[in-house]
Amino acid sequence: MAILDQIQTIVIVMFENRSFDNVLGHLSMARFGNRKDVEGLIDPETNLDYTNFLDGQGYQPFELTDGSLLHDLPHNRVLVEAQLGKAGARYTMSGFADAYFRHTGSKVADPPSMGFLAAAATPMSSFLAAQYAVCDHWFAPLPTDTQPNRAMAYSGYAPIDNTKPRPIPIVPGSFVFEWLNARNVSWRVYHCGISFFALFDQLHEEVLGPNFRSFRHFPADMEAESPGQMPSVIFIEPEYSDSPVHFGWTPNDNHPPTAMGPGENFLRDIYKLLTKDGDKWKRTLLLAMHDEHGGFFDHVSPLAISAPLPPGALYQVPFESTGPRVPALAASPWIPPGTVFKGSMDHTSILQLLAEKFDGTPDYNEEVARRRESGIQSVSALLDQALDRPRADVPSPPEDTIVSPVALKPALEPQTDSQQAFTVAAKELLAHDRKRALEKYPELVQLPEEPAPAAPRAPH
Repeated sequence: MAILDQIQTIVIVMFENRSFDNVLGHLSMARFGNRKDVEGLIDPETNLDYTNFLDGQGYQPFELTDGSLLHDLPHNRVLVEAQLGKAGARYTMSGFADAYFRHTGSKVADPPSMGFLAAAATPMSSFLAAQYAVCDHWFAPLPTDTQPNRAMAYSGYAPIDNTKPRPIPIVPGSFVFEWLNARNVSWRVYHCGISFFALFDQLHEEVLGPNFRSFRHFPADMEAESPGQMPSVIFIEPEYSDSPVHFGWTPNDNHPPTAMGPGENFLRDIYKLLTKDGDKWKRTLLLAMHDEHGGFFDHVSPLAISAPLPPGALYQVPFESTGPRVPALAASPWIPPGTVFKGSMDHTSILQLLAEKFDGTPDYNEEVARRRESGIQSVSALLDQALDRPRADVPSPPEDTIVSPVALKPALEPQTDSQQAFTVAAKELLAHDRKRALEKYPELVQLPEEPAPAAPRAPH
């Protein structure tokens, strides 16, 4: 498509674990803008279509005050299946209260999983939805948790169906860095702390290499590099809540129990840096989304698109559908304000876009092609609504820094599988090349060194 030729840099920002209704469901509500073009929540406190039942008690969506929660919400494969509430061929989206009780044992009056945030709690996401484009049918690729969905996002395949403290396997030839390198496409990763890419198997050299830079370098790079010197693809990573160490960064990935405020501030900072140079901005497309719903309620049924077992899969039961909807936003001066894209999308929509842009075909690999044929559209379909020429205006984002309340966490809270996975990845980086790992990720010095293995005992 012609407009894609005008885009030189695609910037991808993936946050953690929020549903569309939790972050942007308010857009369609009368008291928050009444946007009937967005498929959000309508009268959520009284709309019986949203009712979740548990032991005869009905639970409705409610306005959730932003702040850190006491704990993460349930979102593994088994509990997501419960949340979707499949009845025959239909997904009722009625099991969120039940899954919360199974996970916590607590029958609170307002299960946090049923909560939605007001516009004041998501000012930057709401701003981008108003001034650029919101995709209100963008789904997590799989009805499960983080690691499988990120594997899909970066390769089109998920050899795992859950999050565990082990390296995430990669189907050979599929990973996005390998794919871009094979086509001589320049790319770069800017990370706040430990990169999530460190959790993938056999990526130590990439994660410790020159294409990975601290986000602290991003402002200077943006100023120093000409439009032609900018990487064609940029991944920007937040500071992950599950990282074992934090050094100069506040967790800002939106992963419960972390509040939304820091992530909204981070998204604003990214937008301001990208729009500082108008010449570069008119050649840029910013995509921001969440990797999966994180256990939060969404009222729209997932797509009945299956995912067959990929090569080397570590599970036996294929997925029958996508996961729930996630917040997804696109910003570029080529996008008119107030755009709503309603086509079916998931994270492989980005892989389709990359293939169209850099390979002349939407078929990134066989699985991405199969999902496209099943109804998943490319991000380029959104650009079909683009303007004939870039906008001259650069809307100013909300300036107020959001300070979210912090709740007290339970003492001696056990580490989750995701937290353990980050710890394992960090230790593997140190074991692979301690000197380079500490140069790239100085916070790793806080991790205790692994004790040397005990010498074998001499036989008696």
